[in-house]
Amino acid sequence: MITYAESIQKPDAAIFQRACSLSVDLCVSHIERQLVANEYRVHEVYGRDGGSIVDTRYRDSKAIVPRHDEELAFYIYEVVHQYFLENFSAQPCDSLVLAQTEFFAYSAGVGLKMHADDHALGADGRVLKRDVQRGITAILYLNSEFDGGEIHFPKQDLELRPSAGTLVVFPSNRNFPHEVKPILRGQRYSYQRIYGILNGRAESFLAENEAFGRDGFVITRF
Repeated sequence: MITYAESIQKPDAAIFQRACSLSVDLCVSHIERQLVANEYRVHEVYGRDGGSIVDTRYRDSKAIVPRHDEELAFYIYEVVHQYFLENFSAQPCDSLVLAQTEFFAYSAGVGLKMHADDHALGADGRVLKRDVQRGITAILYLNSEFDGGEIHFPKQDLELRPSAGTLVVFPSNRNFPHEVKPILRGQRYSYQRIYGILNGRAESFLAENEAFGRDGFVITRF
């Protein structure tokens, strides 16, 4: 019998891109109000020279608590749930649980170093900390009025230039490391929601060796 862990280790795990059918204008307005009010926290970023080594003097990518928008949150959940069902042979007792939700604002000169969303790496490449409650990442891009800011997946040899209303979904684990290239002009806004995969039979989140085990990758637009 194929176990749950084996069933989701597919070589053709996809990254979904989908055009969001809902307005994101209220999200942008909320971000801009919070920036003016200095209601945000800083996030680890590139140095202003755009180099790949993080300069902690420039930790000015801004994370903002999202405004409550039940319709938009449910829309993103439905896309992630479809992604989960289509790619990873979910069992009836398995479910998705929200692990993180934030808006992000990147200003000129700011990017994000190479990382995977479920763990942090040391300078020598060792995993320093891993969050098993993170399994699938969804990023909704909220505006287009900027240059730079591409999201780059080196293992998959893919670079995406985000635009307003594009939703991108991918596994959060170490097989999908990615970076955000520094912003060259303007401000880049995004809405990130990360979901854990709860194995109902075991009543626990999947561990690293049970989640998304291979490097294969395709793009699906739907």
